[in-house]
Amino acid sequence: MPGGRIGRYPDGRLNGELVDRAKDLVTLPPAAPPDPAAVLDEMAEEYAALNSRGLTSIRYPGGPPEQYRAIEQLRDQGRLTLRVNYVLRAPRGANAQPLADALATWPEMGEGDDWLRVGGVKLGVDGGFEGGLMREPYEEPWGEGGTFRGLQTVPTERFIENVRELHRRGWRVATHAVGDAAIDLVLDGYEAANADAPIDGLRWVIEHGFLPRDDHFPRMRALGLSVTAQNHLYVAAPSLVKYWGAQRAAWTTPVRAYLDAGIPVSLGTDSPVVPWDPWWMLHHFTTRGTISAGVLDPSQSITREEALEAVTRSYAHLTFEEEEKGTLEVGMAADLVVTADHVLECEDPCLESMQVDLTVVGGRIVYER
Repeated sequence: MPGGRIGRYPDGRLNGELVDRAKDLVTLPPAAPPDPAAVLDEMAEEYAALNSRGLTSIRYPGGPPEQYRAIEQLRDQGRLTLRVNYVLRAPRGANAQPLADALATWPEMGEGDDWLRVGGVKLGVDGGFEGGLMREPYEEPWGEGGTFRGLQTVPTERFIENVRELHRRGWRVATHAVGDAAIDLVLDGYEAANADAPIDGLRWVIEHGFLPRDDHFPRMRALGLSVTAQNHLYVAAPSLVKYWGAQRAAWTTPVRAYLDAGIPVSLGTDSPVVPWDPWWMLHHFTTRGTISAGVLDPSQSITREEALEAVTRSYAHLTFEEEEKGTLEVGMAADLVVTADHVLECEDPCLESMQVDLTVVGGRIVYER
């Protein structure tokens, strides 16, 4: 089906897998409304766990307005223990609410304060591991005779129309793109918006950007784009090798190439798609090590100094907060982490299991080991 795939065994029988827009075929019974107080309590517990691993700021890359309002309540109660940049998710699927209707229910772009702020809107153009949109067919043919190139989850015309409309209304856009053909589409859409009014300086985002090609980098620089990169390869390397082949999988999220091309990169995780522990992520990008497939393309590893900058100063740049946080200087936010071992000097694989002794946010101790 358009934008989705219904999984089947080699003999044609259904295997129960619905990928991306194929999930729209299923309607689940409505869940009982959650207890609002319990929701806030659970959220506070989750944030405390993040604090315990040294996180002082997070970015939600696509969520509903109801979740933003819940975080707002937590902040107003004085219970928010890290800083949140919240990106709203645009409607998806064939029966999705029109974009203009959704915008009418959202908080305003940039609304908030130093603890919680609306950072933009997230769109998507392709699938994930099983459906990233590629220029060349997958290694694993999915029973389609070697012609499967992934899933385009939104028609090209609708994506470009939405991007231009969001730009007209003053929204900052971030778009999920896994495959190289998906990055082609995102750049086409962003360039169309840029033709209406320049976006350079607005720091629009490509989320993930697994498989950039050399011809992408000049276009990204011309538009002033930022990239968010996550450690999917660390946990999913065998699957990616199966889907895309060893060479293409090993190129996944080439942070060295991005940095060398002058593209700002902010490192993070993609919870709940992959686990959120930031130290696993730092280990992966400084070694290109994976859990179960060894080291893949070590030429794309970065130094520990570069990795630390990408999760501090570059993250602050991503959220337009580099004048308030991201470095330990007079006048900056008093957000800091004390680790059990010296991050720049301990021997590999020390980052993978790094212990945190102390986490401070806004001058307040939010975790102590």
